[in-house]
Amino acid sequence: MADTYAGFVDAGFLIAESARILGKRPNEVRLNASYVIDWHRLLGKSSEVQPSIGGQLLRVYWYDGAYTPSHARYGQQRRYHDAIAHIPGVQLRLGQLVERPPELKAPIYRALENTAMGLGIAPQELIGEFEKNWRFYPTSQQKGVDTLIALDMVRLASRAAFGTAIVISGDRDLAEVIRTVQDYGIRVLVATPNRSSVAGEVLQIADGVIEINPSTIREMLSDRLPTSSYSE
Repeated sequence: MADTYAGFVDAGFLIAESARILGKRPNEVRLNASYVIDWHRLLGKSSEVQPSIGGQLLRVYWYDGAYTPSHARYGQQRRYHDAIAHIPGVQLRLGQLVERPPELKAPIYRALENTAMGLGIAPQELIGEFEKNWRFYPTSQQKGVDTLIALDMVRLASRAAFGTAIVISGDRDLAEVIRTVQDYGIRVLVATPNRSSVAGEVLQIADGVIEINPSTIREMLSDRLPTSSYSE
């Protein structure tokens, strides 16, 4: 289907890079999934997108990392993912989301304890003051998302399901996937809020780059409220 295009969205990449553009932390915002899907639909009709896409959107494949059911945030995140899965024209594909403790937390606390001893004060007194002004957050790492993107892109390309792939991701591991898809005659365009966030090899072999402008990024993100649905 040469006149059909499909979207492949790495949600973790999109929210991290979009938040960085707006000067926010990823855990302060969430993706407006409906707007991201509408943006894909409009790509085929926009004359401002270069290179021009044209054609009709097949569907958007949405990739994200998911917590295990035992995690405290599982239920909240599950509701968010379920809402995305019910958007027409979307297929939700989930990898794993693994939390790791901040690497600098332990050495910083040791330094605070040593500093307190040097000043002749109780370590917990200094640490208590420190914790009033600073909070450590665990780091989250996606597992399996790149593999899912690769499998879907190659499988669909081999069946000529679309003529153009719009990929929102920047991982270097996707370079060989893009080459394979191109061998099937598929055009691959990389979309990103920040060109420098995409691996150089991916930029070199992509058939074009769509830079998502700041006004669009603001529409794609909304502030995360304490009771809002969760997205990484």
